[in-house]
Amino acid sequence: MIHVNKHDLLFYAVVFVLSSVVAFLVVVPVAAMVFSVSARDIIGIFFDKEVVHSLLLTFECAVYATLIAVISGIPLAYLFAFTHFPLKRFVITLCDIPMIIPHTASGIALLFVFGSEYISQLFASLHIPFVGSKTGIVIAMTFVSIPYFINAVQNGFSSIDRRLINVARTLGASQAQCFAHVILPLSVRAIVTGSLMMWGRGISEFGAVMIIAYHPMIAPVLLYDRYSAYGLQGARPVAAILIMLCIVFFVAIRSALYYREKNAYTA
Repeated sequence: MIHVNKHDLLFYAVVFVLSSVVAFLVVVPVAAMVFSVSARDIIGIFFDKEVVHSLLLTFECAVYATLIAVISGIPLAYLFAFTHFPLKRFVITLCDIPMIIPHTASGIALLFVFGSEYISQLFASLHIPFVGSKTGIVIAMTFVSIPYFINAVQNGFSSIDRRLINVARTLGASQAQCFAHVILPLSVRAIVTGSLMMWGRGISEFGAVMIIAYHPMIAPVLLYDRYSAYGLQGARPVAAILIMLCIVFFVAIRSALYYREKNAYTA
């Protein structure tokens, strides 16, 4: 039997108090917002065409941004995890910069580049609008969110036992075969987690998107617009339904991932 002395009790008390502060900051505002709306408010939201269109646009653009990250971010994460090249740490740091700069500054930087004469002409020749368009929203979401995806996948790749890769190589597998049949299957959780973080960060983006595309309005911009026009009561139902939808999607995807791993472990 483990003896718990007064020093242990003091330690656990400090841990509990400090943990409660974080729990309060995270859980209470979310719970208060969710339980502040009635069923009538929720039904009314779904009859508000502007809100429905905004929510669908937000989720759609976040999915496109996540797909871009999966296609281009996985190879980059592989390079970061398994290769060595000059200035590697510097390049990794550069890829993390979008996480630390103000997002309005990100939007202005993107506008400066993609709104420039040459690139805007290229977009125009392809009949792809940038300012005030889905394309601009997706690029803004991708820019501010992709470091979360790359870091999650890179950490997943780095945690793989190198002996498994070496065994596959000694058995005659090519680098591409190792990547497809060893590295990717062992990194599914990291990829899904990174995708969730990327998608969640994308749907919450406001500053960069507002600079590039105030219209069409994604949900965070619509929230700001409703709050500016009608105050807290006007924005509250939209905020609540957005939070609830995010919770439902996140719980569903993480539950599916949990049961997949559980079944794989018991098989």
